[in-house]
Amino acid sequence: MIRKKIKNEHVLDFLEKNPDFFVNNPNILKRVNFPIKGNLGYDEKSEVVSFKDWIIKNLKDFQKNIIANARYNFITQQKIHESVIDILRIDNVKDVFIFLKEELPHKFDLEVVNIVTSNKTVSDKYDLIFKEEDIINKVYGKKNQLIMDAVDNQLKIFDGFNGKIYSNAIYSLSHDFFSISSLLVFGSKGKHFLNNKAFDFILFLSNVVQERLKQFSNE
Repeated sequence: MIRKKIKNEHVLDFLEKNPDFFVNNPNILKRVNFPIKGNLGYDEKSEVVSFKDWIIKNLKDFQKNIIANARYNFITQQKIHESVIDILRIDNVKDVFIFLKEELPHKFDLEVVNIVTSNKTVSDKYDLIFKEEDIINKVYGKKNQLIMDAVDNQLKIFDGFNGKIYSNAIYSLSHDFFSISSLLVFGSKGKHFLNNKAFDFILFLSNVVQERLKQFSNE
């Protein structure tokens, strides 16, 4: 009988499905090698990290990531709340657009915050980003949808801005103000929007902007 060669994927799959395997079989740890200190290649002279130290290091790294994410979310939440208060205090649609384009980028360390519309009259009046309707519809999807991803350069949404915009968040606005499909866009030169950090906060802010625009829909 020919024995099947066990692949790494099979072992990983087994361990993921049996997370208590080493707890229930502690003696096997004496026969298992663990990561080498200093990332050296394995040889007989290399010093192997003890299982305890290996676990502790991974737990420390995990805790650091949790703390870093919590701090990032706290700071972002604070900025979102401040921005919402500022938006609610604005009493005309022109100043809403000015706030979006000039104040929000500085507050969130972004290069671009703006609205993309195929309404040329509105675009010229408020200095918004004009794109043909077919370009917008390629992104729009459904209203109130938020996408956070790398920039699709073929759409050329951020053409004309200084420096290349690498990642973006795109929110599909309802038709209450523009009467056509329009987008609220956030653009960054970095990887700001690639890991969905603060997704709920950006979605909340976008909803507030949309509701505020509704209130000026007759202007």
